[in-house]
Amino acid sequence: APLTTGGDVAAGRQVFFHHKSACSSCHRIGKEGGNVGPDLTTIGASRETRDLLESVVLPSSSFARGFRPYIIVTTEGKTHTGVMTRESTDSITLRTATLAEIHIPRAEIDELQESPTSIMPQGLETRISETELRDLLAYLKSLK
Repeated sequence: APLTTGGDVAAGRQVFFHHKSACSSCHRIGKEGGNVGPDLTTIGASRETRDLLESVVLPSSSFARGFRPYIIVTTEGKTHTGVMTRESTDSITLRTATLAEIHIPRAEIDELQESPTSIMPQGLETRISETELRDLLAYLKSLK
């Protein structure tokens, strides 16, 4: 509960865009950031601070629509995990946590299944301080 109150919005923006947290490598706010995870431009309008905290600390607890990760095992035995960005009758394209796009022909897919584990890294709360986490949550909540 203490992490869900207070916080410095401006400092939280710096945390979001800093390489230590790496939030912006996958998430977009406005015209800045990546597009592996959900766009967070207006996340504060639809999520309570407690929900935001859960999403940061337990990223596999729920998935935003369209961002469920998949695991593909190829006929050669290679395993790929990522968010499905394109699907056709001939192939599937996954975007991985490393921002790579992998095109896999359906003829080479041995297994396709939903992953219970987010591609968002676990443990962000161990890489940043409690103050930085509180500031990050204040920033995210301010996005309306």
